[in-house]
Amino acid sequence: MAMHPTTDKALSFAGDKMGHLGIFDASQKASEIKQEDDEADDDDVDPTITTLKPHTRTITSIKFNPHDTNAVLTASYDSSIRRLDLSKGVSVVVYEPKDADEDFPISGIDMTADNPHTIYFTSLGGQFGIHDMRAPPDNTGGTQILNLSEKKIGGFSLHPRNPHLLATASLDRMLKVWDLRKISGKGEGRLPSLVGEHESRLSVSHAAFNSVGQVATSSYDDTVKIHDFGGSGDWKIGTALSEEQMKPSAIVPHNNQTGRWVTM
Repeated sequence: MAMHPTTDKALSFAGDKMGHLGIFDASQKASEIKQEDDEADDDDVDPTITTLKPHTRTITSIKFNPHDTNAVLTASYDSSIRRLDLSKGVSVVVYEPKDADEDFPISGIDMTADNPHTIYFTSLGGQFGIHDMRAPPDNTGGTQILNLSEKKIGGFSLHPRNPHLLATASLDRMLKVWDLRKISGKGEGRLPSLVGEHESRLSVSHAAFNSVGQVATSSYDDTVKIHDFGGSGDWKIGTALSEEQMKPSAIVPHNNQTGRWVTM
């Protein structure tokens, strides 16, 4: 789910397993919603929900373009990232594999406030992608794919103030923090600089940076962990944190296995 960041209307967006995108205006009042039965009780009035189908498989991530409030970016297990123009109601492909038969399920997307052209994404195969949206969408140019994990990356985020810092959460039970200012190696061995990693008892579903440098993770061990990297803005290229420095500053018990399927 995503909320519109600037509009005075409380627009909410949610995706489902069939590739549908639902748009709901939470600011609607019962008196504003057209009723077929004038005598219907306000409590029974259904809100107006617009449903679109930009993808053919599960929508895993919804992101507003911070540089265009009319644009919503969606990622899917159908191996594509699409851009929806809210004013025109038109959805176009932003990224997809060059080979149409390649199965490249995308698990998450992100953008930074200082770059309107680049989108970042992760896959269920453990890859991290950097794509320039001015280039062709079919991975023929302007795209870097880095193999960060042998197992799926369920969620990731970039530091809002220092977007060269990347936090990934993966099925191998690891939270990893990377520095994108230094990418070295050749071919499939190219990697960003690894700042540090922390292992949980079970797989880690998501890792989210906040603006002060803390990372919150959710894990199948039924905890939410907070890792404090408050000094990350001063990290030099090549900084490596010890196991002790990567430990969480707080661990909160939380039921992360409700039995209901939700996106990361």
